[in-house]
Amino acid sequence: MRKLNNVYPVILLFLFSVLAFVGANAQDDAISNEVVSFKKSELTTGFLLGISKETEELLSDESRFNEERTLLNGKFRLAGNYWNLLDYKQERLSVSFETGPFGGYGDWVDSSNVENIAADQDFYGLRTSANIDYLYRYYYDAKSYTVFDINAWGRYDVFKQNLDGSSTDSLGVISPVDESTTKDRFRYGLSAKAGWGTGRLSPMNHLMTAHYLLEKYYPGRLFSDYEIAQFAQVIANIKHNRNYKEGHSAEKEMAEVVDFIRSTFVLASPESMAAEWQYSEFEPRYQGSRFEIGPQFEYYNQEPDFLFGGYMQYDNAKYLNVKWNRNISAGMVYNRYTKKDIENNDGILNNANVSRDWATAEISLGWSYYPNLRTQFDFGMRYVPGIELNNFDDMGSLSHNLIPYLGFYSQLSEKSRIKLDFAWRLADGEQFVVPGPEFSLSIYRSKY
Repeated sequence: MRKLNNVYPVILLFLFSVLAFVGANAQDDAISNEVVSFKKSELTTGFLLGISKETEELLSDESRFNEERTLLNGKFRLAGNYWNLLDYKQERLSVSFETGPFGGYGDWVDSSNVENIAADQDFYGLRTSANIDYLYRYYYDAKSYTVFDINAWGRYDVFKQNLDGSSTDSLGVISPVDESTTKDRFRYGLSAKAGWGTGRLSPMNHLMTAHYLLEKYYPGRLFSDYEIAQFAQVIANIKHNRNYKEGHSAEKEMAEVVDFIRSTFVLASPESMAAEWQYSEFEPRYQGSRFEIGPQFEYYNQEPDFLFGGYMQYDNAKYLNVKWNRNISAGMVYNRYTKKDIENNDGILNNANVSRDWATAEISLGWSYYPNLRTQFDFGMRYVPGIELNNFDDMGSLSHNLIPYLGFYSQLSEKSRIKLDFAWRLADGEQFVVPGPEFSLSIYRSKY
């Protein structure tokens, strides 16, 4: 029983966080959420510049291959996003294709019984990747739902690699390594999860837009929650009828807004409101909380190639006011895989199934700030503990990882966008989180 004590901190930390977050959500909402729908189809094309760190390791009974790389890449991106968030279902589909040059540097190790090669590497080449992600939640009633999420991705690299290091053979003889080779690498994966949940995150985008426009252009008039929700529903109807293939007319949409304001609120419509109507095209901004649990699996064409396990996830979002959102999440994932290993029984070698398992959690606290209908700032902190379980027989020590992050998004014009994300991974090892920076800058055009 003593061996199980090491896993208690992770479990207790997760449960304590969920209870704390539920308590934080037990406040009265600032505004009644009477508009729960959000529908949008968007096609984007643009360029992305990124810096990140990645690692890959392949282990066998006789050898170990490991490399760590710091990457700088530039990509052309073509992506499509679809949201359909209704009262009885919530679905999201994301598809993307990227291609462009990449390069970088890092460490390279290839160790076996014959020789051990350790070298510094630098590389440059071309990377092409594709990804598709589909998520579906079906609500049986106002809060109970089932969830299904599947993600598939592929990546193909062609690159020139330069190695500078040394090789030590089985006799201890050291010789230099200085070589340059052209390589290609194909990686792909599939992950899926399904489960049951309770609660709901409702999109607040149209309420935010209604709130903002009424407060800004009619400062002397007090609007009730019901009136704001009425205006938000008009905004929702206008935006949900858009077709990204045919485009939409801001002038015609504004005419509908003006007609509603005049007929319902008996107010004059300021001409300057039309200048801001083209904005507020943020991704869903939520209010509410939900908890879900279920099994999951993942396939990756490198060892370990098939993972299975389960997950728990709690999400809480608070619409504080037009300018601020507070977001909290806490999740735990259990992973397990089985591999063939060589077992020696009295001098006889046999294949044996050996299981490996571990657990990770992630607790995130962040805020989003909207100074106007064009711009969004994000900042916060993620805490990612992890532990090797090894069948609860010989568990490892608890790993602690912190990831502060910043984000910026702005609508430069009706169709042009800029998005910047930065995070710094502070890890006490490289077992669960690869330490170092993560930066991306996207400039693109959106058709919606």
